[in-house]
Amino acid sequence: MSPTLSSQKPLQAFLHFLEKEKRGSVHTLRCYRSDLNQLQRFLSDQYDHHELVGIQGDWVRAWVVNMMQEGRSPRTIHRKVSAFRTFNRYARRMSFTDKDPSNGVTLPKLEKRVREVVPERNINALLDSSIFPDTWSGLRDRLMLTLLYETGIRQDELIQLRHADVQVSRKTIKVKGKGGKERFIPVSQSLLDLAEEYMRNRPGVSEFLIVTDSGRELYPSFVYRRVNHYITETSSLSKCSPHVIRHSFATHLLNRGADINAVKELLGHSSLNATQHYTHLTTKRLKDAHKGSPLDTRGIF
Repeated sequence: MSPTLSSQKPLQAFLHFLEKEKRGSVHTLRCYRSDLNQLQRFLSDQYDHHELVGIQGDWVRAWVVNMMQEGRSPRTIHRKVSAFRTFNRYARRMSFTDKDPSNGVTLPKLEKRVREVVPERNINALLDSSIFPDTWSGLRDRLMLTLLYETGIRQDELIQLRHADVQVSRKTIKVKGKGGKERFIPVSQSLLDLAEEYMRNRPGVSEFLIVTDSGRELYPSFVYRRVNHYITETSSLSKCSPHVIRHSFATHLLNRGADINAVKELLGHSSLNATQHYTHLTTKRLKDAHKGSPLDTRGIF
C-alpha cells in the first residue's frame, strides 16, 4: 500500500502531486526528479542537510555558483532553479515551509536563442524521398517524421499515441497533451494511408501506434536518434531534435498565413504568449497583413 500524502516527505509529495494531480508526463517527472535530487545531494554534501525545506538563501546561491563552476549553461541553471521554485511554491502551499530561499538569488544572464527551422523545401523533399529503408522500420520512421511535421505534436505526445487515437473517418488524431488535456488535429489522407500501410507490415502486437525495432514502446532517445539521423542527412543542421520539427511546423504554418490562434490550438498551448515565439513572418508578409492583403493559406494541412 502506498503511503498517504501526509506521511510522505515534501519531495515525494511534490512528485506525487505532479503525477496524479497535474498529470505531468514521464519526461516532466524525470526532469523534476533529476534536478531536485541534484540540489538535495548538494545540500547533503555541503551542509549535511537532507531535505529541500528549511534551507537558506545562501545555500541556493552557493548551488548556483557551484553549477557555474561546473560549466553548466545559463539555460540549464535557470531550468534547475525554476524546478526548485516550483517545488517551493507547492511546499509553502502545503505548509511544509513558510519561506522562499530562492528569492533574490541572481542567475546568470540568458543569451537570446535563435530557434532553428528546417527549410520547408528540405523537409518536404525528405518525406517524399527514397531515403527511408524499404522495410517496416523504414515505414515506421517515415510515419514518425510525417506525424511530427504534419501535426506539430510534442515528442511525449508522439510516444503516447495509441491505435485508437487515429480516427480515420474524421481524418484526425487524438492527442493527449500537457495536464491530460485532449485535442484533435486534422491529418491528410496520405498520412492515414501511410499509417495503414505501416500497420499492415508491423510485426507483433502493441497498444501503441509506433514502436521500436523490438516492438516495444518508444522512448525519448530513440525518437531523437531517428529524427536527427534523417534531418541531418537532408539539411544543413548539425543536430535536429523532435522539437525543431515542431518549431518548423508552426513557423511554416505562420509563413503561409495561418491564424496564430489556430496554430495555438494545434500546438496545444494554453497561452498565446507561448505561440508568439514562433512568429517569424517576413517583412513582406507583415506589410501585406498591414495593408489588408489576403495571405495564401492553401496547402497548410
